[in-house]
Amino acid sequence: EIMAIGRSFEEIAAIIERTDCKERLGVCLDTCHTFAAGYDIRDDYERVMGEFDEIVGREMLRGMHLNDTKFDLASKKDRHESLGKGFLGLKTFENIMNDPNIDEIPLILETIDESVWADEIKILRNFKGE
Repeated sequence: EIMAIGRSFEEIAAIIERTDCKERLGVCLDTCHTFAAGYDIRDDYERVMGEFDEIVGREMLRGMHLNDTKFDLASKKDRHESLGKGFLGLKTFENIMNDPNIDEIPLILETIDESVWADEIKILRNFKGE
């Protein structure tokens, strides 16, 4: 049996709480992993991020991996997909790009088809108005 930790915001908060060096820690959310864990960032992004803020603390968010997913909500399957070609859809990434709380953190494109990476970056920048 595979042992997994960090499957929920509560588990992430518990890990942080049990460390002696909280000031050196941060959280990187992965859009596919978050959705696969059952957090509906597709249809309720603001609520999910509010929940993250309440449980973990928005100040702990230090980066995001941006990727669509080949499986639907709460699948517990980590299978990345190109932006807009999976269950998250482009609107999810528009919401992320327009969230002022992520303006100062790194966003890492982590999709599967390098031939469309340049186009995906353009899409993300257009959502931001760049």
